[in-house]
Amino acid sequence: MRGLRARRLRAALMQTAVLAAAVVTALMLPLAASAADWKSVTPASSDGRTQIMVDRKTLSYHRATDETPVRFVVEGPTRVKVLTRLRFPTSVTGAMDYTVAVALDGAPHAVHELSTESAGPNATYLALEMFSPGKLRRFYIDVPTGRHAFDLTAGGGTTVDVRVFEKADRVPKRVSLAPRSYAGVETLLTRDNELTYYLATASEPVVLEVSGPTAVKVNARLIFDSGMIGEHSYMLGVASQGDETIYRLESRASTALTCRDRGDVLPGALRTFELPVPEGRHTFVFRLAGGQGRELALKFYIPRGDVANGS
Repeated sequence: MRGLRARRLRAALMQTAVLAAAVVTALMLPLAASAADWKSVTPASSDGRTQIMVDRKTLSYHRATDETPVRFVVEGPTRVKVLTRLRFPTSVTGAMDYTVAVALDGAPHAVHELSTESAGPNATYLALEMFSPGKLRRFYIDVPTGRHAFDLTAGGGTTVDVRVFEKADRVPKRVSLAPRSYAGVETLLTRDNELTYYLATASEPVVLEVSGPTAVKVNARLIFDSGMIGEHSYMLGVASQGDETIYRLESRASTALTCRDRGDVLPGALRTFELPVPEGRHTFVFRLAGGQGRELALKFYIPRGDVANGS
């Protein structure tokens, strides 16, 4: 039902967006990078290991339950890929739904809703005759700068076997920054990627702390609801040390992205600018300062070489 609402909303919003679609597609081309290499991450703890034979190859999975999560620690910024297989009783036929909850440094971060069916003869447990592995399902986690602990917990009394991988392709020139506070988190989906944005409203700003000298790249996307058709202007206020700069921006609903957890809204097309940061530690407050929209999604990047500023 959520997907149906999103499709209907997209059809209404996109009636006059042919030109914007071409512009946004061009903006999104850098995301279509070549397939990344991945390196295995060994969890710090889990409910135990499970051996699964897949196409005559034995693979080691780590078991997550609703009481004992799979915990792993990684250094960001990076991207993590999680492979999951639901543990199927052999008596069950057809599809089964399951969830995997993600906690970041002890706080709830996301819940992934998945559906699968038995993998059949293509994958088998080596020591569990009463169960069969589900077909492979995966999701991704964007890890902010710094060292972070993640917990993966199976929901609804299920058992999920997981493998964890960290992205190991070339080092990016820019790295993402996580703000200190925000109104909420919005996960945006492209065709093959997930992007974590932070929400600002008129009353609940996004607060970012950063050490200069550097330049913060700010990615902004207005959140469109069902009443917002066509192009809309909005104002983004950025305050620091008592002074506020107002950025006047325009946007249409994106044709390339959707909101993963909400089917009744759509992200706007990307608008970006750079924010110079002088030497020293600075706090910036980002708020939606005007326009019809009620929420603004923000994402921040700095050059990789500036991450250690002030340390």
